[in-house]
Amino acid sequence: MYWRSKSREIIYRVARTREELRQAFSLVYQEYLSRGYIPKHYKSRLRLSLYNVLPTTTTFVALHANKVVATVTLIPDSPLGIAMDKIYKEEIDGLRRKGRRVAEVSQLAIDSKLFPTGWFSMFNFDKLIFLFRLFKIVLDYGLYIEKLNDFCIAINPKHQYLYKFLGFEELGGLKYYGSVNKALAIAKRLNLDNIEDKAKHRIGLYKIFFGKKIDAGVFENKLQFSISDLEYFFTKKSDILKKATKEQLYYIMHCYPKRKINRLREKI
Repeated sequence: MYWRSKSREIIYRVARTREELRQAFSLVYQEYLSRGYIPKHYKSRLRLSLYNVLPTTTTFVALHANKVVATVTLIPDSPLGIAMDKIYKEEIDGLRRKGRRVAEVSQLAIDSKLFPTGWFSMFNFDKLIFLFRLFKIVLDYGLYIEKLNDFCIAINPKHQYLYKFLGFEELGGLKYYGSVNKALAIAKRLNLDNIEDKAKHRIGLYKIFFGKKIDAGVFENKLQFSISDLEYFFTKKSDILKKATKEQLYYIMHCYPKRKINRLREKI
């Protein structure tokens, strides 16, 4: 999927290589750090979590000249739950009890050098369209590949009007989010069951999100972690697996072929 603006060609798709993932996690770190969401103590200068270990988690990237300039990650629910469970478990459990398939939209970051600093997306047409193009591939993946019922997201309250514009509804009230340096967060939920019908009443949004289905090729060749990839991100560049509980490790170990896990166990 491509987007041209001011002589820039942007490619939107799933991350396919270790280097693309490294750049994506690095971008999230840089942008979160600049906004005070995380402290400056990550030795690897990468922002990733236990949920990134799971093969069901998918990271999407926007590439310009082979450089990751934006990224977002989709974390489908699993026995490990989702990151938002830390402060919004009761609200997420309410959806689970209804049998709904949920996923968290997480680790969204756009290279701040792409657009004038201080311009909020709602008033910057180029940035708004850029963000919509990125969200479009996540939406199609959630609808047609994962067949989800709900996107859930925890956001800074100052961005809530943008997500309301996209159709997100309130899921949980203001809380302090420890994993983003105790910044204020608010939980939002997008009902995917009726999103297309709702979008029909807003011609512009409908054209962007449902006017044309994305070529399935953008979802192909997603990086499947090799043992060296797992070691690189989760033992060398972070201590995520060492900090995992026995129950978490037990589930993760069952997500990968035994031959991979036997080697990884030696590194934890």
